[in-house]
Amino acid sequence: MTAYSQVLLSIALLLSIVTHSTAAEITYSDYAKAPDAWKRGFVFGISQYLSAVAQPDEEPPYPVRTAYQRCLAGPTDALLARHLEGYVARSPPSPKESMIRVTLRAMFDLCRTEIEKTQPTHVRPAR
Repeated sequence: MTAYSQVLLSIALLLSIVTHSTAAEITYSDYAKAPDAWKRGFVFGISQYLSAVAQPDEEPPYPVRTAYQRCLAGPTDALLARHLEGYVARSPPSPKESMIRVTLRAMFDLCRTEIEKTQPTHVRPAR
């Protein structure tokens, strides 16, 4: 591995660690202060993650991921952000709760009927 490759790899690892720790620390009050475009991007990114990555305890053919794919294929990023705001109004998060967790619960709430079609038992949102 060349020195240039090592430097790039080190920078990439550092950025992923910093980004991960920063994202986990975002609370609803931080989210509420952000510009609308950022909010839409944040919610859209999490929706894309749910549509692409299987749940930790899920096995092929990944029915929950497929349910998220169906559910989240239609809504725009603005609609997802509005749903999140409505969810927060109905179920206010604690001041220090991670916005990622809140958003995951809101996306589960949005897609609940689609997810329940695939599962014979009740599925709980990722925590």
